[in-house]
Amino acid sequence: MPKYAMSPVSDALDVEEMDSKKGWLVVFAAFWGLLLSVGVLVVYSYGVLISAMSAEFGWGALEASTLFAAFSFSSTAGGILWGMFADRRGGRLTVLISSALLAGCFFALSLLPGNLLVMHLLFAAIGFLGSGTLPPIFSSIVVGWFDRHRGLALGATMAGVGVGAAILPPLTALMTAEFGWRQAISVLGLAVIVLMIPVAALLLREHRHAREMRTKRSGGRREAIRLAFNQRNGWLLALFALLTGGILVTSVTMFVPILQDRGETVANAALYQSILGASLIGGRFFIGLLIDRIFAPYVMLTVLFVTTAGFFILYFASTPLAYLLAAVGIGLAVGAEVDFLGFMVSRYFPREAFATIFAVMFAMYSLGASSVPLGFGWLAETTGGFGLGIMLFGVLMFGLALMMLLLPGYRGYQRNTV
Repeated sequence: MPKYAMSPVSDALDVEEMDSKKGWLVVFAAFWGLLLSVGVLVVYSYGVLISAMSAEFGWGALEASTLFAAFSFSSTAGGILWGMFADRRGGRLTVLISSALLAGCFFALSLLPGNLLVMHLLFAAIGFLGSGTLPPIFSSIVVGWFDRHRGLALGATMAGVGVGAAILPPLTALMTAEFGWRQAISVLGLAVIVLMIPVAALLLREHRHAREMRTKRSGGRREAIRLAFNQRNGWLLALFALLTGGILVTSVTMFVPILQDRGETVANAALYQSILGASLIGGRFFIGLLIDRIFAPYVMLTVLFVTTAGFFILYFASTPLAYLLAAVGIGLAVGAEVDFLGFMVSRYFPREAFATIFAVMFAMYSLGASSVPLGFGWLAETTGGFGLGIMLFGVLMFGLALMMLLLPGYRGYQRNTV
């Protein structure tokens, strides 16, 4: 039994309504919430909106990058605080408050003049106040409803990010072209109020046992968090989050430039990017099914081996088959990493600290995603190409795959976890 176990066997999760139709309604609400979350609305629409804003105010690339940095770092810090709030007051309340504040920030942004300092403060506010709609909060609700199908439920929940990333940018671009960026941002805020909040209020319910345990075990929450990050499991998962966030987000954002550097046209490169996106969405469901049936680190080890092969193939070959295999390998890993983290946190660590611990893991993921692309770009400029960076990513992925063998079985953790 892990040393942070704090509750007796009588507190074991009862099976009433577990893996039931009620739980899948909660998954739908979480899927819908992530589709309209701050991560999708800002991250995937940022390029469209900032281009229009820069054209109006005369901003350059520096202003655009610092505005996004203000959002990114504040959302990383805010996500941890919202996770702590969710462990104390519940994920549903967290989502409702944060989404209302997010909508208010969007409306404020649509009204402001182009004062750069004020814009930085508002983008930071969007990241901080809206980070209660990030995946750890929705996951904290979903995991309480599932045991046998937890991996699939988390995969279906996270698919909301992929679907939102696919459909919202072109819609935002259309609205911006037709009506302007201020109106487009107002519509995004209205969508949160009209489409997201009512669904969350009606369907995003915590399992009864989860509510009871939040009250019963409230005194052990701080100790659970402290001990979790004194365990090998916690450090290994945090390292996994940091490196996969950096490597995979960089690979997704730079995939088209890498192929263009190999001589591919923008149209052809975009086609392979679409294959990567399809693999991402498919990977969420497929990997979710597998980790419900097979020890999750073994599943992730296999996925990371496939991704490693994709990087090495991309390094050594410049053929359509090489690009296809690289796109599928990267897409599968991107579609699995956050789901895997949520699943492992739910299996290893106590329920009363799930949202906080997962939020810390997600913050590590975001930190990697924010910093590694800069290093990859510097390395490409220094060496005159992407080759060394691709090889380095392949080596690191191979190391991460082997690291999965260090994660212990989680059966001994079950009675005290989600």
